[in-house]
Amino acid sequence: MKPTYEELEAKLLTTEAKLADTLRLLKLAVERITALEERLNKNSKNSSKPPSSDRKGNSNNDDKEQKKTRPGANRTLLSPEQIDHFHTCKLDSCPCCGSNRLVDQGQPLILQQVELPEVKAIATQFDCTKYACASCGEESIADLPKGVPNSAFGPRLMALIATLTGVFHLAKRDAMQLVQDLYGVRISEGSIINVEERVATALNEIYERIHRHVMSSVLPKHFDETSWRNKGKNHWVWVASTSNATCFRIDANRSKEAFQRFAGTLGEAPIITDRYSAYTDLENPHQYCLAHLIRDFRKYAQRDGLDREIGKALEKELQQICRTQREFRQGEISQRSRDARFRHQKKRLDEHLIDGLANGTDELSGLCDRLYDEMHKLWTFSKFTNEDPTNNLAERDLRKLVLWRKKSYGTRSTRGQRFVERISTIAETVRKARDNILAFITKAVLAFYTGESAPLVASSSGF
Repeated sequence: MKPTYEELEAKLLTTEAKLADTLRLLKLAVERITALEERLNKNSKNSSKPPSSDRKGNSNNDDKEQKKTRPGANRTLLSPEQIDHFHTCKLDSCPCCGSNRLVDQGQPLILQQVELPEVKAIATQFDCTKYACASCGEESIADLPKGVPNSAFGPRLMALIATLTGVFHLAKRDAMQLVQDLYGVRISEGSIINVEERVATALNEIYERIHRHVMSSVLPKHFDETSWRNKGKNHWVWVASTSNATCFRIDANRSKEAFQRFAGTLGEAPIITDRYSAYTDLENPHQYCLAHLIRDFRKYAQRDGLDREIGKALEKELQQICRTQREFRQGEISQRSRDARFRHQKKRLDEHLIDGLANGTDELSGLCDRLYDEMHKLWTFSKFTNEDPTNNLAERDLRKLVLWRKKSYGTRSTRGQRFVERISTIAETVRKARDNILAFITKAVLAFYTGESAPLVASSSGF
């Protein structure tokens, strides 16, 4: 019996409903696959992932370009005052014919060789005399000399150990082995932890001074944050960087309140950050990092459809803006030429953002909409001669903590956290001052135990 018209119509409607549902599921699956592929293809060039997370493929030796040879550089000779020993090398006879009729030409070939001395640690025993008072019967012990810590290790050895573990990020066992090999000093892992705590206490005054300097400085401030582990829980390392100082602080939270606890009262200097919400509502002139935006739009440039063209256009325009500012800061173009270029680049950037807002996918359109509303934060740097349109300064400073975290998996105590904050702050700031880090930490530890004022990182700047 043939089906009736009503049965066929009902069956057709059911089939169409199933087909529509299948197409809907297929669309969701395609969107999910695209999102997963995009996440899988994320790297340091199209997202905020660090370069260390990139998967490097094997290079093809056949297609690899030949590296250009670098010109050699002659080592600068030391002055005679810097030479400890002089040794004259002479010949008794000619190495060719054996004749002893040799004439000194007065132009010796000079080789200056630097060698390390054999070093042995200095061991000192302090006998603290015990006394009993004949009047009251109380017992007392003589004090150690001024500047001598109540420890098995002296200030200079403390500074060296803290530098090895906190600046060069040696594992504690590696630091133990190196100190023993160099100086014959045996030290336990627990003693290294105690030394780090003592050094962190000695550096506290300098750390607070650097923090105040960074936050009140008239120089542009760069802020950033990265994840950290402490006591097995998620924490965050916050960094504030200027051209002459850096300050770190570890907090259990990544929030606007945590940022305010770290930054405190800021001066009027411009601030450069990424677009994280904790940095919104700042009263200071605020610059968004254009390098972050370049990576964001590169992600869209790797898609298909209109997102590709819009992403490429925005990425290229932002790169040209950064290039123009770099040429200006390097003195290759005048401010007048820079401003003329900026007028054209700003107009094109506006057009590309409007294009993305109107024709991009929902994700790209939303990003373009937010940036268009905050356009002034893309051009704050153009009002200052010494400001960078990117947050690369903070990211470079934070990079060292990222590598330390990968090696150590964070810290396990509050005192370990305090040591990381202080030693990293002092090391990066002293490095920017082009000073000797080990020598500075040694002076700081010696000053702490002698009761003297902590040394200044940069005496001309007074911090």
